[in-house]
Amino acid sequence: MSTIATPIGNEEQSPVVSADSGATSTVAPAGDTVSFATPRLSALGKRIEMLRVDRGISKQSLARSAGTSRQQLWRVMTGKSELTTNLCHRLASVLDVDSRTLSSAFLGDDAPMPNGVLLQRAERASTPVMLSAYLASSALVVRTLKTLPADESGVAIKRALLDAVEDQARAARVAIPEWLFRVRGAVVDRTL
Repeated sequence: MSTIATPIGNEEQSPVVSADSGATSTVAPAGDTVSFATPRLSALGKRIEMLRVDRGISKQSLARSAGTSRQQLWRVMTGKSELTTNLCHRLASVLDVDSRTLSSAFLGDDAPMPNGVLLQRAERASTPVMLSAYLASSALVVRTLKTLPADESGVAIKRALLDAVEDQARAARVAIPEWLFRVRGAVVDRTL
């Protein structure tokens, strides 16, 4: 951790942030500058932080739930420590993502998605191209619905999306699976 030196006397300091280096300096009235560096997050750290904030989980809670310390989590996020396979799986479980979502960031395989979530390129390639493949399991539909807001507007969007999926299935003459009606009920009941 960094510390800021305090000038002698009752003089005040004003912090100055350098945009190019990411370091913060404190300028004393006498013109002296005391620098301290703020660590930058690695690509993996940015991904973990984005997912943590999106899920509303505190850093302490994330670390505790993943069975590690906050300090170790911070070392992984800043690239000072390696992400082990075991920790990767535990973090992925707590953040409710596939472990490849985290390991791909470590490997530098970032692919920005429209909703702000970063996914591994292989995951994008495995996304079903056909409606019948999308409707083969409820997992993809449920995952899509979970990304939408939980308020009244989110429920309206979810219902419209389910209507569109059903309309497209009918137009393509794809059988509408039974689970789709249960998912619709969960949306109406606000349990999804």
